[in-house]
Amino acid sequence: MASHDHIDSPSLYPGEVLDTIGGFSTIYHYAPSPVEDKSCKPLIVLIPGAVHLARIFYGGHEGHRREDFLVHWLNKMGFGVLSLSYPLETSPSLMPATGSSFSIADWGHQAALTAQLIVDRHSLSTRSVILASWSMGGRVVVQFNIACKQLNLNVLQYISLAATPGISGIRSTGSTANCTAAGYFGISQRVEAFCKQLVAVNEANHDRKVIPRETYLREYVGATPINLIGLGLKYDGKNSFIKSDTTHEEDSRVFDIENFPLVSALYPTSPQDSGHALTDKATWGFLMAYQLESMIPKQRLKHAEGTLMWDRLRTLFDVAPSRMSRPITGNHFFFVGEKGARETTDQFMALLREGTGLREELASILTAEESKSNDA
Repeated sequence: MASHDHIDSPSLYPGEVLDTIGGFSTIYHYAPSPVEDKSCKPLIVLIPGAVHLARIFYGGHEGHRREDFLVHWLNKMGFGVLSLSYPLETSPSLMPATGSSFSIADWGHQAALTAQLIVDRHSLSTRSVILASWSMGGRVVVQFNIACKQLNLNVLQYISLAATPGISGIRSTGSTANCTAAGYFGISQRVEAFCKQLVAVNEANHDRKVIPRETYLREYVGATPINLIGLGLKYDGKNSFIKSDTTHEEDSRVFDIENFPLVSALYPTSPQDSGHALTDKATWGFLMAYQLESMIPKQRLKHAEGTLMWDRLRTLFDVAPSRMSRPITGNHFFFVGEKGARETTDQFMALLREGTGLREELASILTAEESKSNDA
């Protein structure tokens, strides 16, 4: 069990816990399933992207509606949900601003330790996990899975929520590298762009202010540790950023294909988030195909030419990216607001079913060939 120190904070929302886990501050929020279900559903772990606290998944500000947030609907489907905030420098302060050196490896380790904490503390009957992360949170997938394996947690599937994998240069930050006094990466320009997208979320939900602008700026966002951003920079310990000794790909381990869980993706449709709307299916489909290929023992392909197994494998790989990727109406915040949160939950469940089906089909193809070989 990881050592952790509970910290009291008067600014926390109901259900939030401020802790030090894995040597760094975190705020986590666990919403146990209200549904009595003996099927041992896996724990869903939600991780936010740059600038954001995990509150974007569950809300909690004064006047909020639970129905406007994803956790409420995942709960209604019978899942317990753990939402994790990595160290952020916020104003007003929520966590000690001591995480300027926080890396993607630290991120994955902290998230896995927190998942283990919840599984053990609440005596959950499963050690299986579904990881879903948003935006920059796509960079932590491999490190989280590696850390989970070390803790005997089984990550069954990853679901991208308009997320970006840990590959340098494929997603612009849209701003200059502004170093805060505590050594975090402040991106105020990006926050303004997010505010505009939240206005569209309001419009899609009968012009209700799902998260009022002032509340959003004060209670949902903060500066991000520079190592998570993907610019190849680190804090110099004084007042600026310098070139990092570790590349972004080394920290994220994005090309460590065998340590990816099964990959799937939900992506937006709006030109307000054109980068994800146009590329996420291909980006995650690329990693998905290589991860699936890593599950096939190479000796099974030695005599595959002209066999039914080979035809079935090729067909499966041809359709997998479409089966495991789903568009959701909306922009980068497609899962915020009742309309988007409900649609996201529906498609989330559909991807879990597809993931189970895909694993079973692959196993069936390989098992049938093995049985045929044994009978020969």
